[in-house]
Amino acid sequence: MTATTADMSALQPAHHTAWEPRRATTLTAARRRTRFVRLLRLGLVGLTGLIVALIIAQIVWRSLGTEEQAPVTVGEDARMINPRFTGRDENGTPYVVTADAAIRRRGEDVRLTELESPQLDYDLIAADDEAEGVLARTGLFDADARTLDLNADVRFRTRSGYEFLADHARIFLAEERVVGDSTVEGEGPLGTIRSDAYEILDGGNRVVFTGNVRTHIRNEAGGDGDQP
Repeated sequence: MTATTADMSALQPAHHTAWEPRRATTLTAARRRTRFVRLLRLGLVGLTGLIVALIIAQIVWRSLGTEEQAPVTVGEDARMINPRFTGRDENGTPYVVTADAAIRRRGEDVRLTELESPQLDYDLIAADDEAEGVLARTGLFDADARTLDLNADVRFRTRSGYEFLADHARIFLAEERVVGDSTVEGEGPLGTIRSDAYEILDGGNRVVFTGNVRTHIRNEAGGDGDQP
């Protein structure tokens, strides 16, 4: 009787090596996640840098002096806090108009801006020492015409050393000229003066008074007297 050896390999369970592809897939996914996390970090760093750059640019822009702050709408009007307007006269002399607040009325000429406690940084005139930089209670600034109207308790001094108190003054910023059509009182090195109207010319070096002009002149000897 001949012994027969049967091939038992068919009955043996198959040995699968499926773990090797799965391992390769896991490594690939891990690499992908690593790349994604790296790109995400780079994106966050870039975004942070962009935000910082925008903040710095805004600070620099404001420090250079923009014309005015963004308006805030209150009711039907646009109100601005601490507005700032800049420009130059015909001789290239710079000026800066500021105020505590400004209002632009809707439906009116957008060039005109109402000012509260207007101030002027300009070589033509300046606020008197007691006014702390404020020229008047209210004002009206025309950006295109470059005029500044001052109203109510107008106080200023000129290059010639005279200090004036008036109800109105219109400053022509482009021409270095001031015109007032109301009663004005002034005091300076030579004495005091009062008139119904006045005009400041030659960059503040000459003042013309008209209408019921009265002066009180102090002479070198110490005497004084009223002059019509």
